Amino acid sequence: MLGSALEGWQPLEYGRSLEGLSLRAFLPGEEGPVGGLVTAACHGEEALTALLVRRLLEQVPARATTWAVVPVVNPDGLLAGTRQNARGVDLNRNFPASSWRPEPSFTYPPGIDPGRREPPNRTNRSSPGRQPASEPETRALLELIERLRPPLVIDMHSPLELLLVRRGVPDGVTELLSGAAALPVVPELPGCPGAFDDWLEESGIPAVVYEIEDGGLAAACARHLPGLKALLRGEPSGRPADRRPG
Repeated sequence: MLGSALEGWQPLEYGRSLEGLSLRAFLPGEEGPVGGLVTAACHGEEALTALLVRRLLEQVPARATTWAVVPVVNPDGLLAGTRQNARGVDLNRNFPASSWRPEPSFTYPPGIDPGRREPPNRTNRSSPGRQPASEPETRALLELIERLRPPLVIDMHSPLELLLVRRGVPDGVTELLSGAAALPVVPELPGCPGAFDDWLEESGIPAVVYEIEDGGLAAACARHLPGLKALLRGEPSGRPADRRPG
């Protein structure tokens, strides 16, 4: 679906979804260690992140980067228009971090007015899974991370319009992405047990949760692609430092 128009990018099927759909990563043209990993559409209701990352793949030739890209972490949810996977599990509550909890989580319905984003309006119920990493999409992404060992992960979400910057992210990366898209930087987002970025931090892999706004694709591309393209191309402040051991 994505590969035919992306000259130079090497598609890799790294697993299958619960419904049997291909989970695909796109690797840069040259062999060797990756410079980082971009992931999108962990929540199927956040389709704009997948479309934005598709444009990123189209506009950065594989030969110009060392980064790998996963445009759709949750293809079943994307096709269904749901936050969760086909089993009703929020994949971003299913990672084997110490923060994982067995209780259901409640989030805001998609498209809710920003003025109504208050705790009583968290009515979208999700399961965190029977246990950490219970879902095939989660396990496959864990295995991909182990295989690639990216020194930095950019995890695309919506619609909060902010950057959640976890421990170890180089200042230059934060400044590049925040400055290019005029996004505020926050040190934490409460209420996300078992999140991908929690597991990444505990695994010693710096991560940025990059939250874009709701809206149209053209506006999202104009705002967010400049910084992301610079990061993938390794331009001045977009070059990640060596990953800490651990």
